[in-house]
Amino acid sequence: MLNMEEDEEDDYMSDLFIKQDVRPGLPMVRRMKEAIQKEEKQKEANEKNRQKSIKEEEKERRDLVLKSALGSENKGFALLQKMGYKSGQALGKSGEGIVEPIPLNIKTGRSGLGHEELKKRKAEEKLENYRQKLHMKKQANEQAADQFRIRFKNKQEERKMEGDLRKSQRACQQLDAQKILKIYLQTALETVLQIMTKALLKE
Repeated sequence: MLNMEEDEEDDYMSDLFIKQDVRPGLPMVRRMKEAIQKEEKQKEANEKNRQKSIKEEEKERRDLVLKSALGSENKGFALLQKMGYKSGQALGKSGEGIVEPIPLNIKTGRSGLGHEELKKRKAEEKLENYRQKLHMKKQANEQAADQFRIRFKNKQEERKMEGDLRKSQRACQQLDAQKILKIYLQTALETVLQIMTKALLKE
């Protein structure tokens, strides 16, 4: 009976086995997806159960109040309405003022007033110094490249001059050799002529 059950489970020719997705690595991918989904659900549950800090609650309340428009219960707004102001209208007698309220900048750090401007100025100075260094480095590289080009050009000119000098020396040597040969031939010819003249005179 047990063998029959095993045979039924391992029946590789059945339709159930053929319909199964047996691509390699698929079970691992499925397990990874399930693990990721489980982790995301856990994060969501943690976010829901987490109690908000005092700063977060203050920020939420502040944002809610800033988003909502002022009503007649606000004394400043009530005074503006008595002077003829309507909601959404620009400030000023002729309506040339601002429409949106001045934005609220919350200072959260413990640094003194003007510290952010000082940090910004120092950062700008640092950036300017860095730019100057880059500019100087670029100039130095350009000068080095120019000097290299000049040296290379001078070396080429020196090589050309040396080549011309060698050619001139060879030409001079050839001319000297031709001159010596000419003198030698002239001397030999004169000697032959003298010998022939003496021989003729003896006859």
